[in-house]
Amino acid sequence: MLLRLYTFIIIGLLISSCGEDTSDLDVFFKLEYGDTPLVMLNEYEYPGGQTIKFTRFSFYLSDINVSDGSESQLIKDVDFLNLTNSHSRPELASTGYRLNLEDISIKDPTDVSFNIGVDPDLNATIPADYSGDHPLAKPGEYWIGWSSYIFFKIEGIMDTTGDGDTDTNIALHIGSDAMLRPVRVDMPESSEKIDIMIDVKEIFENTNGLYDITMDPQIHSLNQVSQAEFLINNFQIQLQ
Repeated sequence: MLLRLYTFIIIGLLISSCGEDTSDLDVFFKLEYGDTPLVMLNEYEYPGGQTIKFTRFSFYLSDINVSDGSESQLIKDVDFLNLTNSHSRPELASTGYRLNLEDISIKDPTDVSFNIGVDPDLNATIPADYSGDHPLAKPGEYWIGWSSYIFFKIEGIMDTTGDGDTDTNIALHIGSDAMLRPVRVDMPESSEKIDIMIDVKEIFENTNGLYDITMDPQIHSLNQVSQAEFLINNFQIQLQ
């Protein structure tokens, strides 16, 4: 009886010790348009002068790691982030989308790293390979023609003529192994969370030029690689 009691005490201490050795980290993704939080279906001026409303913003992350500069820990192999609902109202947009990274064993992490998109090994799979709520079990996030998951989506509606009526559907869907982009984000000092601000306006225009959205309001073709690269490269810059 006494031996059994000692065994329970030791197991309890081990469990307690394990819990104390791990921590969680919240990463908040916040969409902006210029200097204001982005809210779905609000009107914004596109850099080319047109009026645009956004209806969706989503993307995949893969190989999510936490590091202290010398040691790295894989937290998630893949995750799907849909920021649409978290930016449907102003009060939600000010908080952003919360990605919770759990069971971090590294004591003093200095940075978080991940890929925009799905790494090639996982990208060689298809939604039918998964079940339930697995991030890769989403048939609507897969391109059969490209044999790839859709790494990054921006959708919306636009008034291209200035008459007050939306006349163009925006569907910028980016995928394929060539579009995978690495990102590393430094941990702020004395903080248990990271805020990542994403200026959607600068995804469309920065020092590299302006995306001609009237010429390519939709990306669905392998012939649009240069357009896709322009947007994914600018998105990568926003996440770092």
